[in-house]
Amino acid sequence: MSPSDGMSQRRVHERLSDRVDPRLAQWITALGPDRWAAMVLDARNQLAWVSDELAGFLGERDAGKLGIGRHVVEALLSPTWRNTMTEESQIEIFSDAMPFLMDDLSPEMIATLPEPFDSLIATVVPRPQPPVWASSFLYVKDDLPPYRVQIIIFLMRDENGARIGTVGVTNQGIRPTLLAMLARGDEEMYERMSRLVTPGRHAAAILFADLESSGELSRQLPTSKYFEVVRDLTTAFDDVVAEECGIVGKHVGDGMTAFFLTEDVGSPSGAAAAAIRTARGLQQAAAQAGEQLLADGLTPTALPSFNVGLHWGPSLYLGQLVPGGRLDVTALGDEVNECARIEESAKCGKLFASKQLVELLDSTDAKALELDPGLLSYRPLASISEASAKALRDAATLAITEVG
Repeated sequence: MSPSDGMSQRRVHERLSDRVDPRLAQWITALGPDRWAAMVLDARNQLAWVSDELAGFLGERDAGKLGIGRHVVEALLSPTWRNTMTEESQIEIFSDAMPFLMDDLSPEMIATLPEPFDSLIATVVPRPQPPVWASSFLYVKDDLPPYRVQIIIFLMRDENGARIGTVGVTNQGIRPTLLAMLARGDEEMYERMSRLVTPGRHAAAILFADLESSGELSRQLPTSKYFEVVRDLTTAFDDVVAEECGIVGKHVGDGMTAFFLTEDVGSPSGAAAAAIRTARGLQQAAAQAGEQLLADGLTPTALPSFNVGLHWGPSLYLGQLVPGGRLDVTALGDEVNECARIEESAKCGKLFASKQLVELLDSTDAKALELDPGLLSYRPLASISEASAKALRDAATLAITEVG
């Protein structure tokens, strides 16, 4: 546990000490405010605590609307909780849990049960709560597809066997081996990506990169070796983007994209500098991959190198285009299309950046990058002999310069 974790747990314990059984407070402190999507009930099955993570799933932070201090049945049948489950799951949870909760329900509470639970309760047969039991439900949010969440409930007793409360902990319905694969990714980047579930306007630096002469390289290398090279370069790219507080966009074949939002890096200059550092880091990774091929005794005529285009989008529309299937951020805007055209024109491992992006650099960032925006010269994209027909059509007058 880090010192900050310990301080956080002490603050949780202090907030609970005056209103919760101290024995429950110890459980709550151990669970911590985040990391676990959990709830704690007291000995009378009243909702004593909801973790920050579970409150985030519910989309509600207000203790009253969460039902803190109310019987768990009353809380779970409120709109705050019901709106996060499918109707079938609401009935499933009700049927699983009610046999253990009947002894605590007053006639008045039973009389106020909404449909269809007012009729279902007549079929419930009370029985003692077991030490551990489990259930599940389909979680829904906005218009996204539902997914299954598992919940396991532990009955807590003191050293004399007296009941002191209940802990419920949820777990996503994903096998641990799959979760382990997701956990290998950069957690902070996932957090940045999660904030884009709801699409919106953002100012950001844009990076497009493509592996130069990939077709020729793939023909000259064994397929397994070529796959290894692309995999290592893709991993290196993701790592550099994460280090620079960026967001990885789509990977299409050996092409890569990334976005650096001003809100994540602190300023437009910081976003522009992060994009340039990332591009240089990718080129360095390609050079190292080439050196490794030569060291392995392979002598392809085309060594790995990346063509990179950088541009600035003052009002990109960013969000998750397929939020139900994967964590994948997409940006829409004219500048995204223009950046793709810059990259298409950057042959032989060049790094082209637009004038809009370079002139965002403040003196500190420019000096650190060993660039002097006041001495750089620009040329229109149309003047580059390698510019494609699409580039001439979409971005012919765009001013660019090399920053590699």
